Amino acid sequence: MDSLSVRTEIEELIKTLKLDRSGLFEVGKDKWIRILREIEERFLVKTHHTQGLHWGWNRLQEPRHSASFADKDYGKLRDIIQDESIWFIAEDCYDKLWLYEGKRATVLQVIPELCHLNEYYLISKKLQWLLCEDHHDMLHLSGQPIIDRWMR
Repeated sequence: MDSLSVRTEIEELIKTLKLDRSGLFEVGKDKWIRILREIEERFLVKTHHTQGLHWGWNRLQEPRHSASFADKDYGKLRDIIQDESIWFIAEDCYDKLWLYEGKRATVLQVIPELCHLNEYYLISKKLQWLLCEDHHDMLHLSGQPIIDRWMR
C-alpha cells in the first residue's frame, strides 16, 4: 500500500485518535459505485460520460457558490452542516476517490489532521447539498440549503 495514501492515513487516524468506527467508515465495495453515480448525477454538469468528481467542483450544478477557505475555519463547517450523518469523499493520489460514511463531528475532526488530502467532498446523504474544498483552498457549495447557511 502506498505510504502517501490518504486512505491509509485515515485508517491510522481512526486508530490513533481512538475513534468509534461507527463515526467514520469506508462504504462497502458493493455500494460505492451506485452512491458515487447518484452524487455525480445530482450535483455535476457532465459534458461527457467519463467525467466524475475529480475536479468536479469546476462543473457543479446551480445553485452554487465559491469562497476562499484559506483560514480553514472548520468551526464554520460544523455550523453550516446540520446533518448528523454525511458522505465524505477523499481524493487520494492518482485521482482515486474513497467514499466514507460518517458522523459530521468525526469527519470534521479527521479532515484537519490529514496531511495527504488533496481535495474532499462532504455531501448530504439525502443529496440536498454538496461541499468541496479544492487544492486551491477554495470552498465550493452546491445546493441552496448549504449556500444559505454559508451566507449568514
